[in-house]
Amino acid sequence: MDALKNSQQTPPSGALRSDDLAGLLGPGVVVLNADGGIRFADARALELLGCADGFELERLWEGLKDRLEGGGLSWSGAAATHRVTLDLPVEGDGVEASRRLLFDLRRDPESGGVLLVQSVEVLAGLEADLRLTSQMRSVAQISPAVAHDLRAPINAMVFNIEILKEMLASGRAADPANKDKLLRYVTVLKEELSRLHKGLETFLAYISPRGDRQESFDLRELAEELASLMVAPARKQQAQVKTELPPGPLMVEGNRYLLRQALLHLSLAALTGVPRQGQLHVLLDRLDGRARLRLYGVAGAESPALESPEPAPGFDISLSPEGALAQLWVARAILAAHGGEARAAGPEGEAPAGAGRAYEVELAISGNLGNGNKE
Repeated sequence: MDALKNSQQTPPSGALRSDDLAGLLGPGVVVLNADGGIRFADARALELLGCADGFELERLWEGLKDRLEGGGLSWSGAAATHRVTLDLPVEGDGVEASRRLLFDLRRDPESGGVLLVQSVEVLAGLEADLRLTSQMRSVAQISPAVAHDLRAPINAMVFNIEILKEMLASGRAADPANKDKLLRYVTVLKEELSRLHKGLETFLAYISPRGDRQESFDLRELAEELASLMVAPARKQQAQVKTELPPGPLMVEGNRYLLRQALLHLSLAALTGVPRQGQLHVLLDRLDGRARLRLYGVAGAESPALESPEPAPGFDISLSPEGALAQLWVARAILAAHGGEARAAGPEGEAPAGAGRAYEVELAISGNLGNGNKE
């Protein structure tokens, strides 16, 4: 019993504890006085700045302070910015190297404030991990419904193959009178195989990085593909998907793979507000040289009455300990990196009256009207 208790309390050798992880990924803290002098620096800050102790940091700070002030930081008075990124040299084995650090000043006019020091490389890794985690969460949400829909053509093909097998075994396939019947079964097999292929390709497009590159493509393709993917999850909650696309192409520049992820996150968030017998609307149009995609739910005539409309949640990741809103934060970050915008809109926004949770996406339309290679 004691051995079991000890094994639960003591992490195994080599295991990474939560406090170790916080030390590796968290920022370093430098406490400043009113004139920008150092009052205190924790171990993480010393490690990131490459200093063995506080005395070494004092010597480094003489030149580093001037560089930070040149970047716009101010220890007293108005500051041009509160964040500066600098490359600091790193000593090691006679090889010249540098470490990129982000300095984030939380200023207090009376006492100077706190300077947070973070590794840009670590931040980029955390962003990539958050993006991957959000993708896995969204894919996990739709996978059961998509798998159910993919089984339907498989079952249909198995059924028709069994009929053909029976006809061949009985010799009825050689009868000219059964020619039309045989062709009908073969046609059904071809149609179901095409349906299965299309469903698999659409689903794989959201989990395979084949389109992970910058290119020009028609945003209508992504909207149509998204609507097709959302049919199964919508049907699972007794809802439908309605699509409205413009007649002409809406060419945009971007990473098709990342934009798929962003649109999937927003669609799932909008779908959660669609009641039974309602509809998830996927609307794409052109607005002042920009492509605008609107995703929102609408109650149907037979939908249960809602006590009050549920507003669209914002993008504050801290509001969801479980991480659901992290998907929305990732979607906004992806679109911002593409020069676009994602915003949550309430029922009183530009969506029709009676609309529930709504999201709008805007992307700049590129001047290239040629077709990109679809992946």
